[in-house]
Amino acid sequence: MPLEFAGSWPPQADVPQVGFKEPPDHHEAYWLYGYDPGAKVGHYLYLAAEKDDVLLRRESVFLLLPDGSVLAQHGAGRNSHGTTAAGDRLEIECLEPFRRWRGRYAAPMYRLAGEEIVAGPRPDSELVEAVIDLEAESAAAPWNTEGDWGEQPPSLRYHQFYDTIGIVRVDGTAYPFAGLGFRSHSRRRRDMPGFTGHAIINGRFPSGRGFGLLRYRATADRPERGRGFLYLDGVLHDADVVTWPHLDEAVPGGERLTIELRAGRHKAVITAETIASTFVTPVPEGRKYGAHVGDEPGTVISPAFARYQWDGETGYGGLERSALRSAITIPDTGRQDDSGNA
Repeated sequence: MPLEFAGSWPPQADVPQVGFKEPPDHHEAYWLYGYDPGAKVGHYLYLAAEKDDVLLRRESVFLLLPDGSVLAQHGAGRNSHGTTAAGDRLEIECLEPFRRWRGRYAAPMYRLAGEEIVAGPRPDSELVEAVIDLEAESAAAPWNTEGDWGEQPPSLRYHQFYDTIGIVRVDGTAYPFAGLGFRSHSRRRRDMPGFTGHAIINGRFPSGRGFGLLRYRATADRPERGRGFLYLDGVLHDADVVTWPHLDEAVPGGERLTIELRAGRHKAVITAETIASTFVTPVPEGRKYGAHVGDEPGTVISPAFARYQWDGETGYGGLERSALRSAITIPDTGRQDDSGNA
């Protein structure tokens, strides 16, 4: 049965803009974010175009391995071409709009374990050769995250569940995986002044149902805003976000959280446990890995892989949150300025 796409987006809306921007003040970003609970392998592939450079895209990559270690790396490059958005070593190719994509990456990555997961890599942290190659196929129609509260056209942003198959190779060891995930594609303004934090959370379950939300923390002049969805019997139901977890502490894993969504007569109370969290601190020249201690203005972003419970059923997905550095508790490792990356 063919998917009925949400919204009125034509196929070309899913294809990357290469060498041009329309509108010119918008950022374009792609995201593949998934987990295989059997293989215990997670992937987070993110590409964001720079506002003032029509070719430059910044990349962030995280991999979770079965031994619990996290691989992390970032970069920037101008290698987009055709239907492929690319930074330095990360490529996300649109094989068929709204239906199939391919993610490829090959580069040395930091292997993070213990306190490095929160604090970021040291100058002498281990670097390992890593390769990832995956294909993703849509498992649901895209959800229009903006709805009637966010930016209006020509801005767009949608999330979409997918099934994936792929392989990760680390120093010659292969980790095949076949799992689930969600993708995001956006073309929008990135108005950061006053930003205080957000959450992007998605999960799917063996029965086929799922959920998601996009929520912003309140600012000095705006209340909390954002919305969610419940995916039931193949239908996306717009949902109010009743309860959602703020980021208030830098915890590498095992954090227990609660999410509550209501969509008409449907109500979902979902508990979450983070399997592994990662941390990045945006800086003018890109991102530093780690939740860096300090009182300077700035934000900490925490992508995580999570296990969910919904009425006795276990599911998995991605759980990304952010907060101001001053609003979260960060363990002081004595390593504010020696992360070894910029």
